Amino acid sequence: MRWGGVGAGLVVAAALVGCTSSTGDEPAAGAGGAPASAPASAAAEASAAAGDRGAEALGTSAAAAGAAADPAAVPSATLTPIDPGPPPTLTVPPRMPGEVARVVVTRSGAGKAFRNERGEPAAEGRTYTVEVACAAGRPSTGTSYAVYDAAPGTWGHGEPLYSRPFPCDGQVQRTVNLGLPAGSVQIDVRGLPADAVAAYAVIRPE
Repeated sequence: MRWGGVGAGLVVAAALVGCTSSTGDEPAAGAGGAPASAPASAAAEASAAAGDRGAEALGTSAAAAGAAADPAAVPSATLTPIDPGPPPTLTVPPRMPGEVARVVVTRSGAGKAFRNERGEPAAEGRTYTVEVACAAGRPSTGTSYAVYDAAPGTWGHGEPLYSRPFPCDGQVQRTVNLGLPAGSVQIDVRGLPADAVAAYAVIRPE
């Protein structure tokens, strides 16, 4: 009986030792005997690794953006002006019967000289052709001709009777079937470019 009591006491002691083997300083056992905090620790490590990779990616993007914005990274270009060559040569048409007016412009030093010539008065009911041309170092737009009343005291005053733009490119331009009021008229060219070397405008009957 005494041995039986001792055996039972040992069994109880072993059971107590098994129940009190875990301390407050150790993690409680989870399923399968592994510490319950192991998955949380692994997730934290994975999150930290992902953060490091994100920081590296941001650093690479910032470096690339800085390289793109760096003016030194853009190749420089040298522009070479193209020589347009000599300006076109104009041939002023000769006077013809019934011509109403003309103006011839030539280069004079740093400026230009205008020679206006009045012809016969315009006839009522008759149509006329305006022929113009302009030559310059480089082709340009912005030049025009204008027809004015040439009655005494009117030259240089008032609005033109007719006007039309034409390019200063050495090509001859014509306006046909133009009706004019009866009487004396004059023609002028306006807006010549600074490098213009010659121009003319003529009104003649059709």
